[in-house]
Amino acid sequence: MSRIAAAVFSLAAASLFALSPAQAQKSKNEMRVVINDMFPVLDPIVFPQDEAGTFHHAVYQSLLAYEEHQKKYMPLLAKSWTIVQPGVYDFELRDDVTFHSGNKMTADDVVWTMMYFADPKLKVRFKARYDWVKSVEKLSDYKVRITSNQPLASDLFMLAYRSRIYDTKILSKMDNPNDYGRVSASATGPYKMVSIDKSKIILEKFADSKDTYDRQGVNRYIGFGIPDEQTQIAQMMTGNLDAIRNISSDNATSIAKTPNMKMVDTPGGDIVYVTLDAAGRSKNKVMTDQRVRKAVMMAINRDELIKHIVPGHGTAVKLKGICLESTYDCTYGVLPTDFNPTEAKKLLAEAGFPNGFELQLDVHEPVREIGEAIAGELRKIGIKAAVQPMPLNVYVKRRGEGEFTMFAGFYPTSSQPDTMNLFDFFFGQDRDYYKDDLILKAQQEANLEFDDAKRRKLYLDGINRVNEMNYIIPFSTLPAAYAMTKEVKIMKNRYSATAVYINDLVWDDYKGQ
Repeated sequence: MSRIAAAVFSLAAASLFALSPAQAQKSKNEMRVVINDMFPVLDPIVFPQDEAGTFHHAVYQSLLAYEEHQKKYMPLLAKSWTIVQPGVYDFELRDDVTFHSGNKMTADDVVWTMMYFADPKLKVRFKARYDWVKSVEKLSDYKVRITSNQPLASDLFMLAYRSRIYDTKILSKMDNPNDYGRVSASATGPYKMVSIDKSKIILEKFADSKDTYDRQGVNRYIGFGIPDEQTQIAQMMTGNLDAIRNISSDNATSIAKTPNMKMVDTPGGDIVYVTLDAAGRSKNKVMTDQRVRKAVMMAINRDELIKHIVPGHGTAVKLKGICLESTYDCTYGVLPTDFNPTEAKKLLAEAGFPNGFELQLDVHEPVREIGEAIAGELRKIGIKAAVQPMPLNVYVKRRGEGEFTMFAGFYPTSSQPDTMNLFDFFFGQDRDYYKDDLILKAQQEANLEFDDAKRRKLYLDGINRVNEMNYIIPFSTLPAAYAMTKEVKIMKNRYSATAVYINDLVWDDYKGQ
């Protein structure tokens, strides 16, 4: 534990015996949580960020949901649906749903929302999640027909996980629609956004919610943007916070021993990965040599870093590929290169780097400690990696501009737990640092294949190719390590098998499902 954290613990621990400010918050049914990487808007399409996603799911809803525990689709804003033919879907909408603004939801909102985000003129990240829609027709006030450009195996998945319905009476009148998630965020979920600014977001229970499946256990959630972990700990120890997400392993041990506080590790659906610039997009071309990529992978002792560095007290799982075993259509064949630092040094020498080389290791800020640990492993074989942490908006821009020689990040697979989504994330648009025809062919053919076994085989070919060519280091899962007061508990999410969303955090005396 750092000296700063030690001082915080020693100064604050005694006060916890005397009083618990969290109990006052509990009496108001108002929970205060930390946001490590604050987001400027709450909009799952305009700003699809991991921590924002824990709030998105309580606010925005889709026509249907995929219940991962039972592995079946469930009605949400739609009462029912019919597959007219491959690629054509008719949805009967609920007629009793209102937006947070009080506006009634009708077919007009579905048509306008989906066609707006499918419009080629609108530039958003992950455009392929929306531009697969060819048309949305209003068949009646509460019935729509959705037609895809071409039938895709993932159509219903995309509708369930990506196609949130917006309050178009508000969105259509905005001068800058990108401000929707800042000034309105009117949707249909069990919680509504009250406000958001650079340092804080407030969600409040929506009294007119028609969702009887999702929970509303807390009246109000307040998320504070506090990037520094020592400040987070100080605030919680002095009673100003109720929960911190993704606490470091070092501090987690001390928090678990502190009166009135506890640590809870949740498996999570996030995966940690390291991309290597095999295509030579960045100025440093060193990763275009497979021997170098393989040496980098051999230098990293994933088992030790998972045990000591990755949050979750060793509960993280070492990955076999770029997807989880629970991910739809995920399967493994060729496994990642094993740890072997002696062989790594030989490969570097063969590649012309007997004394190693220098590079910049760019890292998404939330996994900074993992990036620093990886840099430490690389130094043992002579590679001097300068770690450069950055927030989401910076890394997205730099990734798109082809500046990453080596990048460590994480991705929330629970946002859409199918292999098609992961292939799009790693190999789609400006995110592709490999330019491998075999992978791109497998991706394209799998998207169009409705036979489960054939589609799985196509994805397997692509996953095998990634491991064979040492394109991406599939590092580990990233458990969500929560530090919290003993008045807080985490409920199993009703829809997701791996995710924890904001309304899964409740008080210890909550009796609901």
